[in-house]
Amino acid sequence: MHQLYRELDRKGLKRFRPVCYLTDEWGCPSGQPVIGIPFYLADPKLAKLERAMNDLEDEREIMMYLRHEAGHAFNYAYRLYITPRMAAPVRPYNRRYRDRYWPIPFSRKFVRHIAGWYAQKHPDEDFAETFAVWLTPASKWRVRYKRWPALRKLRYVDAVVRRLREQEPVVSTGTSTSRSRT
Repeated sequence: MHQLYRELDRKGLKRFRPVCYLTDEWGCPSGQPVIGIPFYLADPKLAKLERAMNDLEDEREIMMYLRHEAGHAFNYAYRLYITPRMAAPVRPYNRRYRDRYWPIPFSRKFVRHIAGWYAQKHPDEDFAETFAVWLTPASKWRVRYKRWPALRKLRYVDAVVRRLREQEPVVSTGTSTSRSRT
Protein backbone atom coordinates (compact mmCIF):
# COMPACT_ATOMS: atom_id res chain seq x y z
CA MET A 1 0.00 0.00 0.00
CA HIS A 2 2.85 2.36 0.74
CA GLN A 3 4.13 1.97 -2.81
CA LEU A 4 0.63 2.67 -4.18
CA TYR A 5 0.39 5.81 -2.03
CA ARG A 6 3.80 6.97 -3.29
CA GLU A 7 2.65 6.48 -6.88
CA LEU A 8 -0.54 8.45 -6.18
CA ASP A 9 1.59 11.21 -4.61
CA ARG A 10 3.83 11.37 -7.68
CA LYS A 11 0.74 11.91 -9.82
CA GLY A 12 -0.42 14.73 -7.54
CA LEU A 13 -3.15 12.75 -5.75
CA LYS A 14 -2.28 13.65 -2.18
CA ARG A 15 -5.85 13.70 -0.85
CA PHE A 16 -6.95 10.38 -2.30
CA ARG A 17 -5.97 7.49 -0.02
CA PRO A 18 -8.17 4.43 -0.48
CA VAL A 19 -8.67 2.44 2.71
CA CYS A 20 -7.63 -1.21 2.45
CA TYR A 21 -8.99 -4.27 4.18
CA LEU A 22 -8.30 -7.99 4.07
CA THR A 23 -10.75 -10.19 2.23
CA ASP A 24 -10.86 -13.45 0.30
CA GLU A 25 -10.02 -11.90 -3.09
CA TRP A 26 -8.99 -8.70 -4.80
CA GLY A 27 -11.88 -6.30 -5.06
CA CYS A 28 -13.51 -2.97 -4.49
CA PRO A 29 -17.12 -2.95 -3.26
CA SER A 30 -19.24 -1.21 -5.89
CA GLY A 31 -19.57 2.46 -5.07
CA GLN A 32 -17.13 2.37 -2.15
CA PRO A 33 -13.58 3.76 -2.32
CA VAL A 34 -11.96 0.89 -0.43
CA ILE A 35 -9.66 -1.86 -1.66
CA GLY A 36 -9.97 -5.49 -0.68
CA ILE A 37 -6.65 -7.33 -0.55
CA PRO A 38 -6.49 -11.13 -0.33
CA PHE A 39 -5.84 -12.14 3.28
CA TYR A 40 -3.11 -14.62 2.34
CA LEU A 41 -0.85 -11.73 1.33
CA ALA A 42 -0.81 -10.51 4.95
CA ASP A 43 1.19 -13.44 6.31
CA PRO A 44 4.09 -15.46 4.85
CA LYS A 45 2.64 -18.75 6.16
CA LEU A 46 -0.71 -18.08 4.50
CA ALA A 47 1.09 -17.05 1.30
CA LYS A 48 2.96 -20.35 1.33
CA LEU A 49 -0.33 -22.26 1.66
CA GLU A 50 -1.86 -20.24 -1.17
CA ARG A 51 1.17 -20.91 -3.36
CA ALA A 52 0.77 -24.66 -2.74
CA MET A 53 -2.90 -24.55 -3.83
CA ASN A 54 -2.92 -21.83 -6.49
CA ASP A 55 -0.69 -19.31 -8.19
CA LEU A 56 0.54 -16.64 -5.83
CA GLU A 57 0.86 -13.11 -7.11
CA ASP A 58 4.38 -11.78 -7.41
CA GLU A 59 5.25 -8.18 -6.52
CA ARG A 60 4.59 -6.95 -10.07
CA GLU A 61 1.14 -8.57 -10.17
CA ILE A 62 0.26 -7.25 -6.70
CA MET A 63 0.99 -3.71 -7.87
CA MET A 64 -1.03 -4.27 -11.06
CA TYR A 65 -4.04 -5.33 -8.98
CA LEU A 66 -3.56 -2.50 -6.49
CA ARG A 67 -3.46 0.08 -9.29
CA HIS A 68 -6.55 -1.48 -10.88
CA GLU A 69 -8.50 -1.47 -7.60
CA ALA A 70 -7.29 2.09 -6.94
CA GLY A 71 -8.94 2.99 -10.26
CA HIS A 72 -12.27 1.67 -8.98
CA ALA A 73 -11.75 3.45 -5.66
CA PHE A 74 -10.92 6.74 -7.41
CA ASN A 75 -14.02 6.42 -9.58
CA TYR A 76 -16.16 5.83 -6.47
CA ALA A 77 -14.40 8.40 -4.24
CA TYR A 78 -15.17 11.20 -6.69
CA ARG A 79 -18.42 9.64 -7.97
CA LEU A 80 -17.23 9.88 -11.55
CA TYR A 81 -19.58 7.10 -12.57
CA ILE A 82 -22.59 9.41 -12.18
CA THR A 83 -21.18 12.25 -14.26
CA PRO A 84 -22.44 12.54 -17.84
CA ARG A 85 -18.92 13.07 -19.11
CA MET A 86 -17.81 9.68 -17.79
CA ALA A 87 -20.01 7.97 -20.36
CA ALA A 88 -18.36 9.73 -23.30
CA PRO A 89 -14.88 8.16 -23.20
CA VAL A 90 -15.68 5.05 -21.19
CA ARG A 91 -19.10 3.81 -22.44
CA PRO A 92 -22.37 3.82 -20.47
CA TYR A 93 -21.53 3.01 -16.87
CA ASN A 94 -24.94 1.59 -16.05
CA ARG A 95 -24.54 -1.21 -18.58
CA ARG A 96 -25.27 -4.64 -17.10
CA TYR A 97 -22.27 -6.21 -15.35
CA ARG A 98 -21.58 -9.70 -16.68
CA ASP A 99 -19.25 -12.37 -15.40
CA ARG A 100 -19.01 -13.80 -18.92
CA TYR A 101 -18.10 -11.46 -21.70
CA TRP A 102 -16.89 -11.78 -25.27
CA PRO A 103 -13.81 -9.63 -25.70
CA ILE A 104 -12.54 -8.46 -29.03
CA PRO A 105 -8.91 -9.59 -28.87
CA PHE A 106 -6.36 -6.91 -29.57
CA SER A 107 -8.94 -4.12 -29.82
CA ARG A 108 -7.19 -0.77 -29.62
CA LYS A 109 -10.23 0.83 -28.01
CA PHE A 110 -9.06 -0.51 -24.66
CA VAL A 111 -5.82 -0.41 -22.70
CA ARG A 112 -4.01 -3.64 -21.93
CA HIS A 113 -3.19 -4.13 -18.29
CA ILE A 114 -4.67 -7.24 -16.64
CA ALA A 115 -4.64 -10.33 -18.84
CA GLY A 116 -7.74 -11.39 -20.73
CA TRP A 117 -8.70 -8.02 -22.17
CA TYR A 118 -10.28 -7.25 -18.81
CA ALA A 119 -11.06 -3.63 -19.70
CA GLN A 120 -13.72 -4.92 -22.09
CA LYS A 121 -15.73 -6.62 -19.34
CA HIS A 122 -17.64 -3.54 -18.17
CA PRO A 123 -17.26 0.26 -18.24
CA ASP A 124 -16.23 0.15 -14.57
CA GLU A 125 -13.39 -2.24 -15.45
CA ASP A 126 -12.52 -0.11 -18.47
CA PHE A 127 -12.05 2.92 -16.22
CA ALA A 128 -10.09 0.94 -13.58
CA GLU A 129 -7.78 -0.53 -16.22
CA THR A 130 -7.27 2.86 -17.85
CA PHE A 131 -6.50 4.43 -14.47
CA ALA A 132 -4.03 1.61 -13.70
CA VAL A 133 -2.14 2.15 -16.97
CA TRP A 134 -2.12 5.92 -16.38
CA LEU A 135 -0.79 5.42 -12.81
CA THR A 136 1.91 2.86 -13.60
CA PRO A 137 5.35 4.49 -13.29
CA ALA A 138 7.29 4.67 -16.54
CA SER A 139 4.34 3.23 -18.51
CA LYS A 140 4.91 5.76 -21.32
CA TRP A 141 1.19 5.57 -22.09
CA ARG A 142 1.31 8.62 -24.36
CA VAL A 143 3.76 6.80 -26.63
CA ARG A 144 2.43 3.25 -26.29
CA TYR A 145 -1.17 4.23 -27.06
CA LYS A 146 -0.33 7.08 -29.48
CA ARG A 147 -2.57 6.03 -32.36
CA TRP A 148 -5.07 4.00 -30.37
CA PRO A 149 -8.66 5.10 -29.61
CA ALA A 150 -7.85 4.11 -25.98
CA LEU A 151 -5.63 7.22 -25.77
CA ARG A 152 -8.79 9.31 -25.45
CA LYS A 153 -9.63 7.50 -22.20
CA LEU A 154 -6.10 7.92 -20.87
CA ARG A 155 -6.26 11.65 -21.60
CA TYR A 156 -9.64 11.76 -19.86
CA VAL A 157 -8.16 10.17 -16.71
CA ASP A 158 -5.21 12.57 -16.85
CA ALA A 159 -7.52 15.59 -17.16
CA VAL A 160 -9.87 14.40 -14.40
CA VAL A 161 -6.99 13.83 -12.02
CA ARG A 162 -5.60 17.30 -12.72
CA ARG A 163 -9.02 18.78 -12.04
CA LEU A 164 -9.62 16.82 -8.82
CA ARG A 165 -6.15 16.40 -7.33
CA GLU A 166 -6.59 19.24 -4.82
CA GLN A 167 -10.14 18.25 -3.85
CA GLU A 168 -11.13 15.98 -1.02
CA PRO A 169 -12.96 12.85 -2.18
CA VAL A 170 -16.75 13.11 -2.09
CA VAL A 171 -16.90 9.64 -0.51
CA SER A 172 -13.95 9.03 1.80
CA THR A 173 -14.54 5.54 3.17
CA GLY A 174 -16.80 2.56 2.60
CA THR A 175 -20.19 3.32 4.13
CA SER A 176 -22.30 0.34 3.12
CA THR A 177 -21.98 -3.17 1.87
CA SER A 178 -22.53 -3.93 -1.75
CA ARG A 179 -21.38 -6.30 -4.46
CA SER A 180 -17.63 -6.45 -4.93
CA ARG A 181 -16.16 -5.79 -8.37
CA THR A 182 -12.66 -6.89 -9.20
